[in-house]
Order: sequence, then C-alpha cells, then structure tokens
Amino acid sequence: MFLVLTRVLLWLLVLVIFFYVFFRIVPKAYFTFLGGLLLAVFVVLLFVDPTDRTATTAWGILSLPFKPLGIIWLLLAQCWRGIKDGGISKSAQNQIRSAFVLLWLFSTPFLWQWVYHGSIERQVARLANLTQTETAETLVLLAHDTVEPQVEGRSQLQLGDRGNLILYANQLYQAGGITRIVISGGDRLSFPPPEPGSEDAATSSNEAELAAELLSRLGVPRTSILIDPNSPNLRRSVLGVRALLEENNIDSPILLVTRALSMYRSASSFVQGGIAVIPRPTDYVAFIDPNETQDPIFTLESLMPSHRGLRLSTQLSDEYLLTIYYFLRGWLSPAELTCLECQISDSS
Repeated sequence: MFLVLTRVLLWLLVLVIFFYVFFRIVPKAYFTFLGGLLLAVFVVLLFVDPTDRTATTAWGILSLPFKPLGIIWLLLAQCWRGIKDGGISKSAQNQIRSAFVLLWLFSTPFLWQWVYHGSIERQVARLANLTQTETAETLVLLAHDTVEPQVEGRSQLQLGDRGNLILYANQLYQAGGITRIVISGGDRLSFPPPEPGSEDAATSSNEAELAAELLSRLGVPRTSILIDPNSPNLRRSVLGVRALLEENNIDSPILLVTRALSMYRSASSFVQGGIAVIPRPTDYVAFIDPNETQDPIFTLESLMPSHRGLRLSTQLSDEYLLTIYYFLRGWLSPAELTCLECQISDSS
C-alpha cells in the first residue's frame, strides 16, 4: 500500500512539473490544438512501446527540460523575451547569470566525481565487495552502447562508450567457473537500418551479435555464448534474458555485468523480474575503495569547466530520470533494492 501511494504521489509531482514547464515557461502562443494532441501522443507512446523510434525521440524531447543543457537552454530562451528595443530587463539579466552559474556547475568534473563517489559508486562497490566470493555458472552482459555498428563501410569492430564491459566479461570468464555468457542487446535506434540489397545490408548494427563476435575473438567459445538480440533497453533485456534462461533450463543466480552507474536499476529490475543477481559492476568514474571513506582527490584542474564534467552530469541526470520512469512503470521497486542488499549481506 505504501509503495502504491508513493507511486501515485510521484505521478502527481511529475504531472505538476510537466504542466509548469510546458505551459508556464513555454509561451502559450506556441501551443495549438494539433501541438497539444501531438504532445499527448508522444506521452502515450512512452508507455505503450518505449523502444519505438518515435517514442525514443519523444523521450529526448520531454526529458530535455530536466537535463543540464536543457535547463540552461530554457533559461537562455526565456531571457530573449526580456530583450526589447536594445535593452534587457532585470529578470532577463538574472536568467543569464543563472545560466552562466549552472553551466559552470554542470561542467565542473570535481563536483560530479564527488556525487558519483558519495551517492552511487561507493554503494555499488560495497555490493561488489560483499559478493566477491560468490559466483555463478551464467554471466549476463548488458551490451547496450558497448560497440559501434558496422555501417558506412566499416570493416573493423569499434568499441563504444561502454566497451570495457565486454573486456570485463571476458576477464571473468577466463578466471574460470563460468560456463556460459548471455549477451543482451539490440539494434541501435539512433542508426537507420541498412536497406535490403545495399552493400551495408550484410553488415550488422546489432550490439549483442557484435559483442558476441568480439568475445569469440578474445577466446570465449561460441558454443558458450547465448544471444538475446532483440533488447535495445534494460526492460527488454530483463524479459529477453528471462525467456532465454527458461528456454535453456538455466537457473539463477546470474552474474550481472553492467556499468556502476546503472547497476542498482539493472539489478533491481532483474530481481523484480524473478532473476537472482550477483552484481559485477565496472566502468567506474571515481577511483574508490569500498572500505575507505575519503573523498575523491581534489585538483585545480578538476574545478575547470570541461566537456567531461558536462558529460558526467548529463549521464547522472539521465540515470535518475530513467530510474524514476522505471519506478513509475512498476519495473523496479526500492523494496527489491533493500532485499537485494539484505540477501547479499546475509549470504556473506
């Protein structure tokens, strides 16, 4: 009952913020009946089929005001209304100052390294430390964004932003004890599929298949690899992996390999889907020891605005937004997070 009430209250909060942003900040002159209808269709698509290309575009538009660059862009767009006849109003000046301060904060690496270290990676590293002696015969690799599609005449395999997940999965397999690797991924929605009969039709943009090919080149037998090729996001991966495990009569727990930032959302989603998980996170941002309490090392360079700081803050906001979305859809629950940690603590 408490969980349902929390979801209802959070839904109300999301709706209030949504209406404030789109009906108070954006001038009403930009809204028409057709525009409002299109916006409603986008929202419906997000909850009917979030993997659809149109729904992905809708998510990018609707979530923009809650991301670092989106917030700054809205402030600068608002200040244009205060610039008239060569003069600038006081409110517009304040909006420009606010945008400048936020741009500096959002692009400061040290601030976001500290957030990653204090609120996310320390807890994930603690889970990994508690389960370091546990193992399983099945490893599940979430291959999203680990490889680049072989398009436009590319003959080589290119690693993506999370390519080290593949290397870590291979490291765990070579250490022994693992008999199979389940690779879950899908076609990149941001890349158009090759046209039938074209030269690129023989190439692949499926992340699971490309990751499997790379693992086989690294020494993992192809017979030890199972592929879930139709899961471009975490929710589809949970459903696809569960079906694959049932089809091959494979029992959990599984070793789950994904990046540290999304491990809690990933692990709780699998647990909510009925699959016991032993977390194996990687792709850390801060250099931390789960047994230590000191903050990340401070340097003058880490206070200088950079694209890395902006990327870290954007990734963090994306993960928080996705976590809220998954919670509202009922795909994960804080109860699973608590139970997961309790089960790990008890078993250790």
